[in-house]
Amino acid sequence: MNRPSKWPRMDWPLLINALALCAVGLLNVYSGTRVHGVPGTVLVTKQLVWTLLGIAAFFAVYLTSDGFIEETAYGFYIAVLLLLVVVLLAGQVRGGAQRWIAIGAFNFQPSEFAKIAVTLALARYLSGMYRYGGIGLREVLPAIGLVLAPFLLVALQPDLGSAGVFLFILAGMVVVACVRWKVLAFFAAGGAAAIPALWFLMKDYQRQRVLTFLNPELDPLGAGYHVIQSKIAVGSGGIIGKGYLQGTQGSLRFLPEQHTDFAFAVFSEEWGFLGSLLLLVLFLLLVYRLFFLTVRSQDRFASFACGGFAVFFLTHIVINLAMVCGLFPVVGIPLPFVSYGGSSMLTNMMALGVAANLSRSRFTFQGGGGKVRGISS
Repeated sequence: MNRPSKWPRMDWPLLINALALCAVGLLNVYSGTRVHGVPGTVLVTKQLVWTLLGIAAFFAVYLTSDGFIEETAYGFYIAVLLLLVVVLLAGQVRGGAQRWIAIGAFNFQPSEFAKIAVTLALARYLSGMYRYGGIGLREVLPAIGLVLAPFLLVALQPDLGSAGVFLFILAGMVVVACVRWKVLAFFAAGGAAAIPALWFLMKDYQRQRVLTFLNPELDPLGAGYHVIQSKIAVGSGGIIGKGYLQGTQGSLRFLPEQHTDFAFAVFSEEWGFLGSLLLLVLFLLLVYRLFFLTVRSQDRFASFACGGFAVFFLTHIVINLAMVCGLFPVVGIPLPFVSYGGSSMLTNMMALGVAANLSRSRFTFQGGGGKVRGISS
């Protein structure tokens, strides 16, 4: 008997959406890395390589056998924890932060892969502990432990932005897992109590970022400079934008980190409100698709994992856009697919590869002649 092909069960909406965002990202990186008429080919070439590797990683994960991802979730989690320890012991230091491991001409950031590892480990644990009617506090406490280890290792780099993403993933996944309301109240109370404590755990520059978020004019040439220039770029784009490669804030280097944390400011200046709206539609379709898979899954691990990835992408999108518009402190959260970064690109594509794999092998829908495996839009 011939083995059925896996390709007809590809989640094409998810893949096409991801490829469209990758194309937007490459165009934006090229624009953001050029210096007033001088092409920025070095970084965009690197980003192209990372994008191709990301696409290859997507298909590699997608084509893994049924059940492989769930079976290896804990092993992947442990491997990433070890990499986070290696970063603290022998990682590269840039700007006072120790977050990268060098491999030849390329560097990768284990904290990005930790987001996938935490999501999959939580999905496996919560699916194993799931009970009809919801999960209680006793079952949730070990899940907090799964998040606490990478949270502390990443916070020590220091990278509170990425560390905070773990908390959002945990919060979102316990909601998806139908945790009892008492547990949700416990989380809300604990989170509220932790906010004042975070102030004392922050380094001086992190506190300064919070203060300048509240009042950017407090230090317009220092910590507040990023946000002020970013808002100028976003506002100057108007309705239709200045045109591709015609932005001034980025090309004249008024806007710092224009190809990484503030990539959306470059995009908004060149493409305006309408272009930004179309980009937001692409992001919303991506998140909607992941939540769609979460709701339609007949398998708890698949449902929890896709829900975790939906929260992962939504957290990055909301925080980055709010940061660029001055509505959130600058915390170094990249905009998925649009910001320059190899580790981020690989993580994004691998996460979607996992979702596509689970949609292929774990989603069962009632068809005309019985149960049919696959995805229906």
